[in-house]
Amino acid sequence: LDGCDHKTAYSYLGAALSLLPEDHWRSHYDLSLRLNFLTSSAANSCCQYDEAEQILRRGLTNARCLDDQLPSYLLLSQILQAQGKVNDVYDTCSAILTELGESIPESYTLCKSAKMLAETLKMYEELGDKWLKGEKTDDKTLHTTLQFYNVIVLASLFCKSFSMVAYFACKAVQLSLHRGLCERTPLTLLQFTSIVTKDDNAVLCYRIAKNAMSLRERFDVEAQIPELYYNFYGRIAWRFEPFQAGIEHLRRGFEA
Repeated sequence: LDGCDHKTAYSYLGAALSLLPEDHWRSHYDLSLRLNFLTSSAANSCCQYDEAEQILRRGLTNARCLDDQLPSYLLLSQILQAQGKVNDVYDTCSAILTELGESIPESYTLCKSAKMLAETLKMYEELGDKWLKGEKTDDKTLHTTLQFYNVIVLASLFCKSFSMVAYFACKAVQLSLHRGLCERTPLTLLQFTSIVTKDDNAVLCYRIAKNAMSLRERFDVEAQIPELYYNFYGRIAWRFEPFQAGIEHLRRGFEA
């Protein structure tokens, strides 16, 4: 998988699964969970979406707790997203976020979203530099929760109102501001700024986005480069930086 030979990986992993005993979910639980997830990942990378989803759902059925299910639910949302099933992605992420203690409103008004945006920007300005210089948190729940927020923000762009999209983007930023910095913080900030930037707050949003990009030096975000570059150079930087430079970075993000 790391060598991007996904077809070969899919074949080998499928063979490995077939060699497990019939009661492998009971007798070899950890191995079964890992092999199931990797096989589904390989199938997804080969664009075998039906097979990937079928394998993944089998693993979800046999997983013993939510913590064991979370990586599979995240992969499932990505598989559904690749097929354009944005409503299913939204439903999956909203259900998991609820399980993680987050509140998901059925609807959100423009007035409420404007107020929440103002509160989020104010919170960022108050914490700003001190927060950005803070230590990386080891809060795994924060990392996972932000991952699902990142996915639901993208899905809701295609199936929900702008107010709901803004709600999720603001909630994710507020969560990181309260609980600390993690590897998902840069993308969370960039999604936020790419969605809420307007003429009257563009300078502040650009500063937030620049700070988000500077966090790349502190975290392992190599796998997020396409999304980071798209949100920064494709959605924000063009307002303030040479357009040609942005195109070159977008090309790099595509090639990554």
